[in-house]
Amino acid sequence: MNRPKRSGRYINQWVKERSEHPEQALELSVIIPAFNEAKRIPSTLLDITTFAKKHNLNLEIIVVDDGSSDETVEVVNEFARFAPEVRVISLPENKGKGCAVKTGMQSASGSLVMFADADGSTPFKEVIRLKTAIDNGADLAIGSRALFSEDTEVKTAWYRKYLGRMFNLCVNMLVLPGIADTQCGFKLFKKDVARILFEHQTSDGFSFDVEILYLARKAGFKIAEIPVNWENVPGSKVNLLLDAFKMFLDIVKFKFIHRNVSAPAGTGGK
Repeated sequence: MNRPKRSGRYINQWVKERSEHPEQALELSVIIPAFNEAKRIPSTLLDITTFAKKHNLNLEIIVVDDGSSDETVEVVNEFARFAPEVRVISLPENKGKGCAVKTGMQSASGSLVMFADADGSTPFKEVIRLKTAIDNGADLAIGSRALFSEDTEVKTAWYRKYLGRMFNLCVNMLVLPGIADTQCGFKLFKKDVARILFEHQTSDGFSFDVEILYLARKAGFKIAEIPVNWENVPGSKVNLLLDAFKMFLDIVKFKFIHRNVSAPAGTGGK
């Protein structure tokens, strides 16, 4: 697995490809699920738009408001006045992170599509690591807080790290051996791959990450897990114990639902 210590040359290659093919479709769609994120989402939007402007990247940012009761929609719309690449899709009621991401994916137009958490826990520049993995043959690339790399750092409380590892150990045994971190909210897909996977997603809650990766594995798509920088941002909506229990119930459910899924013709993945 390639783990570049310097991402500059990969950024330059991305920009070079765009300049050589100015007629190509939108390069990247970024889906941000948001539930009561009025305080945390502005800095995340600023991080993404600043990166895109600096590197001349043609992208769209789709914020899917998941029935927020705060001013998330108003805050994002105000930001969008000065950043036309940003738009909002509003769900009438809180459906869950999985539903919000799926809704955004169904509206995305980029040749690559990704979702990123509203709290900005993963700096957006880490997308270059994932893009490199796609360029090297992966169908989807997922950020990981569990893989070691000399040039990445994960900052979080010890108990969160411990519980996360225990959860992923159980997921490994149940459905996804070999993936160290299913829950990092920073994942990049080829557009056609995302379309296939999210069409079959049934989980509306936090377990959707596991379901998407399970479907990708069963369908034969190549998954690259890439270490990224990550820092816990206060204000998480996840109840570590209650949501973990709900997720395991969902896993049992979708494992049964997708028991007959197999690789579609032409995927050729591993």
